[in-house]
Amino acid sequence: MTRISEDELNYFDNKLLKYKNINHAIQLRRLELQSSQSNDCNIGGGRANTISRPTESIIVRMDSDIKLRNLELFRDTVQHFISELNPEQMEIFKLRWMEGTTVHYYSWIEIADLLHVSRPTIYRKRRAILEKFAFLKD
Repeated sequence: MTRISEDELNYFDNKLLKYKNINHAIQLRRLELQSSQSNDCNIGGGRANTISRPTESIIVRMDSDIKLRNLELFRDTVQHFISELNPEQMEIFKLRWMEGTTVHYYSWIEIADLLHVSRPTIYRKRRAILEKFAFLKD
């Protein structure tokens, strides 16, 4: 594994912060796609020359929506990544990227205090976790 820069570490850290709310984001996007969008090009009235299939059109919209696919891909990637973490890394992952509220999450210094390790140690573990995630993303 190659060593990544501090900017890249911060990028992946911020990206993983979005994981906590990913299921909500996916559901919200699905609801947006299910809401009625008028594709009526028969403005003048009269009979339509196509057969109306609302369920089929919703499924087609969901299958072809790039934003929804990217959200689901991110969720699946992180779930696969989580399955490869050892128990200690999993505990750090939960504290940093899965617990807390949307406004407040544990800082690395708070995590070090909770786990009773020094700051340099937690930053080494942070680097190891984020480099593993970066390797998986490539």
